[in-house]
Amino acid sequence: MALTKEQFSQGRSPQEYIDQMKVNKQPFTEIYQAVAIPNEVQAYFDNLSEPVNLAVFHAEWCGDAVSTTPVILRLAESSKNINVEVFNRDEAVDLTNTFLPEHRANTVPVFVVLDQEMHEIARFIETAKGLVPRLDAMNEMIASQVPGEGENARNVARGQRTAHRVSHAREWGEVILHEFQQVVSDGLALPANQRPAEAGTEWPAPEH
Repeated sequence: MALTKEQFSQGRSPQEYIDQMKVNKQPFTEIYQAVAIPNEVQAYFDNLSEPVNLAVFHAEWCGDAVSTTPVILRLAESSKNINVEVFNRDEAVDLTNTFLPEHRANTVPVFVVLDQEMHEIARFIETAKGLVPRLDAMNEMIASQVPGEGENARNVARGQRTAHRVSHAREWGEVILHEFQQVVSDGLALPANQRPAEAGTEWPAPEH
């Protein structure tokens, strides 16, 4: 399903979206403020031959969204060549799922890059693939520190994961931005009938 200009225009600006957040607003803004855009990433987007549109489908409760969305929004803020609109995934589930394979339905966040005619260039799904080993290490470390299965243990572990994401915002942000730049570059290099390029985490499709 294509994203129309009318649908795209119904999103929120990054600041509008941040202002109305009710969950994870503080860590989100801390990561947003901590991000440093690598010079080569900044230069790439500043030198695009024409601006791109970026649709961001975010869910406030999602840890990967807390890590990834503020990084991408910070990049969009820094470049005149990225026109961004942000959507609450929970208010646009069906639309978001059109950009995901069936076995990955409901994955968030999702970043869709489009040209000026609203043709897809690239999709960046969930977070950077290069972060997966670090996420696994984080989860193993916290699981060893917070044993137990009760609600209290889960809440403590969730808080520790959020704090870890914030403390690693700058480092993880660089990984995210380099992979995001690469998928946009890959998409623009593809013939129109072979787009979009895709990047981010991967889940194997179930065998039939």
